[in-house]
Amino acid sequence: MSDAATSRPWLLDRRIARLLALWRAARPGPDLLPGRAASDPLALGAELLPYAALIEATENATRFRFRLVGSRLAEHAGLDLTGHYIEDINPNREYAEYVNSLYRLARDARLPAYSETRYRAPSGRTGLTRRLTCPLGADGLKVDMFVAVQVFETDDRDGDAPTYTYAASFHPGILKAVADAD
Repeated sequence: MSDAATSRPWLLDRRIARLLALWRAARPGPDLLPGRAASDPLALGAELLPYAALIEATENATRFRFRLVGSRLAEHAGLDLTGHYIEDINPNREYAEYVNSLYRLARDARLPAYSETRYRAPSGRTGLTRRLTCPLGADGLKVDMFVAVQVFETDDRDGDAPTYTYAASFHPGILKAVADAD
């Protein structure tokens, strides 16, 4: 693994790196947010769509509701998240708060937020999820949506596969706002 990859782990997965490149290319100028066009299904393409989500910032950007969720993301969540607020469907309140904090970081920094989380199923199987959460703004200034890509690795042991929504435990790892220079 190269030094660049370990210092910039968002480059390790081609899907996450692709979303970051799309988000950066869609920005209308420095310090401006791209609009929803940055989440255009044609631009995201078949490789990203199954792992992508479009999240709406509501209540003055303090609550976050899934508007669109890709099939692989829903599979690893263990349910269809579409139309739901994070805290309303996740039984693990600590994990729901952690996920909400990712959106707040991207909102406040006005930059993509990269995160890694390890989780364990009640069966003992483990998983790792990496995600990039990118803020969007119709006016280029105020965050009103997010586009995210979330990818997964799970062990191949016997037992029920881990889902991050119903994980017995989770362990946050890297959490970073990804600046333009990164």
